[in-house]
Amino acid sequence: MSDAAELQRLSRLVEMYRQQLTALGEQIERLSQASVEHQEVIQALESLDDESSPKIMIPLGSGTQLLVDQPNNPGVVVDIGSGIQAEKNVSEAIEILKKRVSDIEELISTLQTEFNDTELKVKDLAAKFTNDAEVLQAEEKEQPLEEEAEEPTPSKPVPKRRKRSASGELTLDD
Repeated sequence: MSDAAELQRLSRLVEMYRQQLTALGEQIERLSQASVEHQEVIQALESLDDESSPKIMIPLGSGTQLLVDQPNNPGVVVDIGSGIQAEKNVSEAIEILKKRVSDIEELISTLQTEFNDTELKVKDLAAKFTNDAEVLQAEEKEQPLEEEAEEPTPSKPVPKRRKRSASGELTLDD
């Protein structure tokens, strides 16, 4: 048998898990965007390694690119963690970025599993809440019926008195 306090507890749990689902979904989305960005950089670096074109365009921002001659072995500055950056050759930079993409994909997979588990918990708790609420409502409906049956009914109905005006005449309400 459940009571209102138990229903409130279930409601709070469902709400807490739903907030957790929202946060996990946002994290997964940000990580997916980071993965796509890393893959685009890898693709751009691989095209540099191709050396099929003697010139390259370097984006400066606001739709402006800088057209430069492609160097023989260009250096790439890569963030290696904690805000520290190091110059690497193109092939080393590609390997670092591929490792990051792999780590990001693994993290996305872990978060997706956690998201699915939490979603199942929410569904189970929501179903339990609905079931308990229906049981509680049924119990509340039964109680007034029992109380009405226990109350003694008056043996004689009280006659309704007619209203009269101050002069003693019948009114329209009579």
